[in-house]
Amino acid sequence: MDYVTLSYKFFGNYTDSLKPLMIDLKEELQRANMNYTIDEYISIALATAAMTFFAETVLLSFIFAVIGFGIVPSMLLSFTLSIVLSGILFFLFYTYPTTSANSRENKIKKVLPFSVSYMATIASSNLPPIVMFNTLSKFKDFGEVAEEAKIITRDVENFGMTFSSAIKKQAKRTPSKEFRDLLWGINTIMASGADPPSYLKNKGNELMSDYRRRIRKYADNLSLFVEIYLTLIITGSIFFLVLTSIISTISGGGAGILLIQTFVVFILLPLLSIGFIILVKSMSPIEG
Repeated sequence: MDYVTLSYKFFGNYTDSLKPLMIDLKEELQRANMNYTIDEYISIALATAAMTFFAETVLLSFIFAVIGFGIVPSMLLSFTLSIVLSGILFFLFYTYPTTSANSRENKIKKVLPFSVSYMATIASSNLPPIVMFNTLSKFKDFGEVAEEAKIITRDVENFGMTFSSAIKKQAKRTPSKEFRDLLWGINTIMASGADPPSYLKNKGNELMSDYRRRIRKYADNLSLFVEIYLTLIITGSIFFLVLTSIISTISGGGAGILLIQTFVVFILLPLLSIGFIILVKSMSPIEG
């Protein structure tokens, strides 16, 4: 029996009372491409929070007792902290599908211009439209777009859905507005008997123009961030070290100031640099 089944067995009865408070969770699970029903996911969250609560209560009670708290204060304090920490954990479970869906949306946006150009090339060969998505799904370089194409291909080839039904289904589930518009456009083009290659070519040119615009904007912002980094973090750190060295010489408080300087150089400065790198990378319109 796996963890999902076990969680649902013990906590499935409690999901009905929580679902009205999480009405958007089902849609977010679909957008995040997480293959759980809302009942299963809430059960997993409840089971994990419950196990965490009991483990934390026992561990914290032992720690507080060792520190010197009495038995009753230790139990009360550990019980309170465990409730808070377990509540935070459950909230993280609730927000994770939204975070994951937003991450998928960003990844799709980064590779979609290239994916559509590739689709236009395949469509110009006058092959059946499902072949276009089947071929696209095999290119891992297209990331989440390939995953979206794989789902459409699966629905048609394995589940017997029509191409139009599969397109509409995935258009409602995808987290990307651009990809959703593309799918609805393909469905309309196929239904009206218009020319798919021309539509995909025009759509690809439109997305590529937007991609170039985002690259230029990112380059401008990157120049600004580099100047801020050099001015505030690097120059500021050097100025701080020089200033504290002078103060140390005058006041004679060498040991304390040396400890502060060590903290700044070996802990604070690397952490700020890592945070800066993460910020710049998260803003990049380029996948990878």
